[in-house]
Amino acid sequence: MEQKVSNEATNDLIVAVMERQVKRLFSIIVALLALLLITNVGWIIYESQFDKVVITQDASTDQGGDIDISGVAKGDVNNYAESTPDNEDQGPQGQ
Repeated sequence: MEQKVSNEATNDLIVAVMERQVKRLFSIIVALLALLLITNVGWIIYESQFDKVVITQDASTDQGGDIDISGVAKGDVNNYAESTPDNEDQGPQGQ
């Protein structure tokens, strides 16, 4: 024989299930926040073991231009391994 459950009993059951889910989710959020805090503190401790290097640049050595690397001037593209008579007028090394 079937017994019908009243609406009040169903609502109480649903409320109890939702309260358990809220408690679980709240404990998961607290655990994740604790793990986030632990990993951040660990990262700060890890990074603090290295020396800090401060690079200063004297204004008299650099006038705001680009750094010249291996003799290639600003804007030049050096695609040629060496200069030959055929490509003397094509590359910066042939000039």
